[in-house]
Amino acid sequence: MASREILKQKEAVVQEICERLDNSKTFLLLNYQGLTVSEIAELRRSLREVNSDVKVYKNTLMNIALKNKNIELDNYMEGPNAYLFSDSI
Repeated sequence: MASREILKQKEAVVQEICERLDNSKTFLLLNYQGLTVSEIAELRRSLREVNSDVKVYKNTLMNIALKNKNIELDNYMEGPNAYLFSDSI
């Protein structure tokens, strides 16, 4: 059984995701399998220049946040995923 502290941390991550969804104009689900660490770092640097950010969250926590926002992406939430949040794109 998960400790209360771990549950609080997971709830905080879900809350963070919900806030990001609320504050973003664009949200994309990305499969980053095959990219190197340096390619991901370069992608993140490039996206920061246009007020965008790529984050990696556990699929389970992302699914909880998406369901809270009535967004259904279950069919796409397998494997390693990253999520793009943008204020300008």
